[in-house]
Amino acid sequence: MLADTESEKAKWVVALSELHRILKRNNLPNTAIFRVKEVLDSTLTVIRSALSALIIDPDRILLGTEDGLFCLDLDRSEIARIGESKKVYQLWYIAEEQLLVILCGKQRHLRLLPIRALEATDVEWIKVAESKNCITACTGIIERGPQPVYCIVIALKRQNTSQIVVYVVNRNRSRHHKMCEFTVAYPVQSLQVLSDLRLAVGHQSGFTAYCLQGEAQAMPLVHPENQLNNFLAYSGVDAWRVIEIQSGQAHGEYLLVFQTLAIYVDLQGRKSRDREIMYPAVPTHITYCDGHLLVYSETHLDIFNAQTADWVQSIGLKRSRPLMNNGSLSITTFNDASHVIYLANMHTRELLNLAPLDRDGRLKTKRFSLRNEGSRTIRASTDRRSKLISAPTNFNHISHMGPGDGIQKQRLLDLPTTIETADQTNQHRVSTMRHAPPPPRAPPRPMMHPHNEGSNNSFPGAKRTAPARPRDQPPSLPRSPSPLGSMSSLHDVLKVADMQSESRQSVASNNSSSVSTPPSPTNDRLSSSYDS
Repeated sequence: MLADTESEKAKWVVALSELHRILKRNNLPNTAIFRVKEVLDSTLTVIRSALSALIIDPDRILLGTEDGLFCLDLDRSEIARIGESKKVYQLWYIAEEQLLVILCGKQRHLRLLPIRALEATDVEWIKVAESKNCITACTGIIERGPQPVYCIVIALKRQNTSQIVVYVVNRNRSRHHKMCEFTVAYPVQSLQVLSDLRLAVGHQSGFTAYCLQGEAQAMPLVHPENQLNNFLAYSGVDAWRVIEIQSGQAHGEYLLVFQTLAIYVDLQGRKSRDREIMYPAVPTHITYCDGHLLVYSETHLDIFNAQTADWVQSIGLKRSRPLMNNGSLSITTFNDASHVIYLANMHTRELLNLAPLDRDGRLKTKRFSLRNEGSRTIRASTDRRSKLISAPTNFNHISHMGPGDGIQKQRLLDLPTTIETADQTNQHRVSTMRHAPPPPRAPPRPMMHPHNEGSNNSFPGAKRTAPARPRDQPPSLPRSPSPLGSMSSLHDVLKVADMQSESRQSVASNNSSSVSTPPSPTNDRLSSSYDS
């Protein structure tokens, strides 16, 4: 299709066939890391204007669009609007504080929202004062200890400068208070809180780290003597992010990601490796996820191992861009239609519970319905099981009875229907058998001759055949409150007690003729009940 002549086409076919043969002969290992899974397709109109997203739990996604913030329940196929119809640029989630950080509105204000706002409608959005014209923001840990302290850092646009404000997250009504602020003499392009509690600020041709404890002392992450410093200053590239490399070395290492390349430096900013990561195409966005650098371009997505700088995978996602800061959720174009995809790491547990895919790896068509405002307040307390099926009452699990004839060897007694603990039941069982009055007798039955072995009589010497137990007991029939309510007489109770006592004493002596005693509570724990 791309060749102008038949001969040129033949040359391309031969070259590609030979390349395929060489690759197959070398038996190269499969270095793929991510598998693409479709989450939402173009049938959901809100994704056409999607700007940001968050994974709250395996069944819920937050989607920030030009029309506002939406919560999508993948399990119930429901979508609900959260708050007003304001443009949502970026989303952050501090899980330990149960707090959402939202950059929204025409004037790019920063707002805080407790996570319970996804269930209740009466939760107010908390406006961060002095956050107008926010360029970007980040969250991180500013103080370690038994209870880590989290912070929110924002960069505000000023004339020819930028103002950086640090807020500490607390449990007060406003959920934040200002810790410090300072001014830098350049436009801020990125913000990150490093593991050593320093703030890394990205600007044109470099990064600068600020110690937030005490005075904001500045330290460039690219040393002035670094050979690449002149190249970066001359090209004027944008600084996108800092990646801390866990290489196990004592000195540590940073991967500084710029618009045209990514370089490795030590903690002093000197060059630590001879190789850099060069992008095969002009990047439009760059994120970092699970130890890998995700480089988005107009035609595809390239994935690099940040530890080894190896190019491990390419995925043909056309005009894609990340919706999350780590790229787990992205939006791409397929057949001129927008789709939200999930980059599932094949070597770790997946973050989303997705329905089974079809043969092409696409999500089966799923229609989302608009959730009513009244139903949001009861989602956390409702049970997905049918309300027609009641939960078990007065249930006491004694032991597991597996396959075999073990269940037939047990002496089964009815548990009481009143709500009481199992210990109280066991303590009263012995006294009930000794002193409790006989339960109400069944209607009188005709007396049968003792020699009839198949009859059901009250003579102690006759053989007894238990009546067939009904499989299903109508719920309207009253249950006996006595632990032995299923017995027809007190004689039946003593008969069962004698049988249990004899079976215990036969272990010690087969010729024992001692008087039998009622069963002990310890043996009663070995019984079970169908009625439970």
